[in-house]
Amino acid sequence: MGRYTGKRLEKRQTKRQRKRRQAARWILALVLLTAGTLMGYRLTARYLFQTEREPEGAIPTIHAPQTPAPPHLSIPPQETSPEQTSPETPRQQDNYPELISQSGTYITYQGTNQIRVDQQAFDLCGYSQSTAATYAKLVSSAAEQLAGQTKVYSLPIPTAYGITLPDDIRKQLPVYIDQGESIQNIFGHMSDHVVQVNCYDNLMRHRDEYLYFRTDHHWNGRGAYYAYEAFCQAKGITPYTLEQREEVAFDGFLGTLYRGNGQDPQLLPDTVYAYKPHSQSATMTYYDKDGTATSWPIISNVSQWAASSKYSTFAGGDHPLTVFHNPEVPDQSVCIVVKDSFGNALLPYLVDHYTTIYEIDFRYWKGDLVAYAREQGADDLIFANNVMTISTGLLVGTLSNRIPAH
Repeated sequence: MGRYTGKRLEKRQTKRQRKRRQAARWILALVLLTAGTLMGYRLTARYLFQTEREPEGAIPTIHAPQTPAPPHLSIPPQETSPEQTSPETPRQQDNYPELISQSGTYITYQGTNQIRVDQQAFDLCGYSQSTAATYAKLVSSAAEQLAGQTKVYSLPIPTAYGITLPDDIRKQLPVYIDQGESIQNIFGHMSDHVVQVNCYDNLMRHRDEYLYFRTDHHWNGRGAYYAYEAFCQAKGITPYTLEQREEVAFDGFLGTLYRGNGQDPQLLPDTVYAYKPHSQSATMTYYDKDGTATSWPIISNVSQWAASSKYSTFAGGDHPLTVFHNPEVPDQSVCIVVKDSFGNALLPYLVDHYTTIYEIDFRYWKGDLVAYAREQGADDLIFANNVMTISTGLLVGTLSNRIPAH
């Protein structure tokens, strides 16, 4: 009887042990699942909503094209989200020059979503389809409310990642998002009231030129010019050529990608190339947040400015409102340009075609864009923002406060 009772007790203990082990396994699985989900959220947030200035002191990690990598090299983990598209090969057309890196490798900066290829840094840009669709609907809403009064143009601007990143490096990245396809996706969500300006193809045809900076996330004067050409084609007007403009150059530019990655000495300093308006009598006045007006050159001499500030040669940098007047265009035409900092380099070209331009940086300006366009009697309203701005929720949310629902 005692041995029977002992055996039953032993079976009960064994059964309890199995249940405990099973419960421990479920708890461990739940912990791992939760940790993985949180890590996914962190990667997606960093990939999509990166700020302009990154912390200094980032240490680069080298990556090689071979798979698998040697022990002293590492391949970055894939960072994807359900809303990102990642075609295996970049969109390519016969009339696009091929770009191949000199080293055949890239390095990833730790703590930032940026890489270095040879002597140039690139932002690894994400894309949120739902956020871009919201942006497209806002632009469409403005166009529909202004139909018959103001013609609305949409000019999405690709970044260096989408244009000048070498083809061999595109294929090595775990995720590459084709910005040409992203721009087509943006256009696909817009109404017929919006005039689409696709500058991507024109930039790609000239991608072997000095279009974007090596140390900064912006484009150079020549890159903005090819977007201006695309706008002129969409509007049906003839652009002034670069040869018809005075070129100025400012050496020693070290921008956001240099400062944000520990002042990497491997990055080659930039030269800012700017082209003055063909109309020599055009003027510019910018207004600060408090409404203070300051007259300023459309292209400033920044040769003695700090190395980090030379992009501000274009239209005086970022201000809530900047007004351009051109007495050489006597037709009293009015244009409003709603832009981020990429748009600054466009204004020296656009000023040649309107009597008055109101440049609005929607990140700092506060007001109703539709009402403002009616108040100023705007003939054209141009939305000129880069692809990352268009797919960043915080910035699109800010834009939504400038365009009333209808």
